[in-house]
Amino acid sequence: MSVFVKFSRLYIIYKVVYAVKNKIRETFTDIIFCGGGCILYSAAIRIFAESNDIAQGGVTGVAMLINYLFPKIDIGVGAFILNLPLFIIAWKKIGGKFIAKSFIVTAFLSFSIDAISFLPVYTGDKMLASIFCGVLSGFSVALVFIRGLTTGGTDILAKLIRLRKPQMSMGRLLLICDFVVVILSGFVYGKIESAMYSLVLIFVSSYVIDKILFGLTDSRTLLIITENHEKISSVIMRKMGRGVSIVEASGGYTGKGKKILLSAMLRGEVNSVIKIVAECDKDAFTIILPSSEIVGEGFDRL
Repeated sequence: MSVFVKFSRLYIIYKVVYAVKNKIRETFTDIIFCGGGCILYSAAIRIFAESNDIAQGGVTGVAMLINYLFPKIDIGVGAFILNLPLFIIAWKKIGGKFIAKSFIVTAFLSFSIDAISFLPVYTGDKMLASIFCGVLSGFSVALVFIRGLTTGGTDILAKLIRLRKPQMSMGRLLLICDFVVVILSGFVYGKIESAMYSLVLIFVSSYVIDKILFGLTDSRTLLIITENHEKISSVIMRKMGRGVSIVEASGGYTGKGKKILLSAMLRGEVNSVIKIVAECDKDAFTIILPSSEIVGEGFDRL
């Protein structure tokens, strides 16, 4: 047997072992993140939401309302039943590993909601309950999203609706679904306060999800359209210690060539840069854009 054949076989074995190792690592990470997320989410519902008549958003919130009207139908069971037809349709329309894995996560979430019903409940200040539930549920859902999966419910419903109406954004569809649950909670619980607390919960949860998924850095990106690009970029780099990129552009009306300066910085540095721009070119046009996360020199690194 030639040396080349031996090395070829060893290389194939190495690639197979490496692939299996990565698959095991990926599966283990999915279990830790998604399993932990489901348990934390279930705890948030049991400890803070259910005992204070505060409904979660989406399908879980609907299941909570059904449980309130018909106590024999457990929240987890109700959520699973409501999710089942959505996943059947999604499997036929979309299919794929994403739907299969998300179904497993949803099934485990439904099980864990009912399995940890023994946890003690908080019945103090309802505002605190809605805030803490929002933080905990937002953190737990973010753990699942980080792995590229979903807990089902309105996420799947939104994807199905977008197949028919692709012009509608996911964010808008999810907002509509959550808003419907909020309105229903006011009627079912018979208290407008319940709807208001549910709105607080959903807002806090969405905020936490965004911060975890898109970073905690409160950064800004500045686009500066100026005739004096050399001086402005030089002063920004010297005084602020921030890099500046120069982009070629032309005016849509005049057709005149212009330079656009692009620079990323923390929010607290923006006012200083605006003063620099005003001093160097009073006719400059500055656009300030929010940046959810910036990675690189002078910022967070992955």
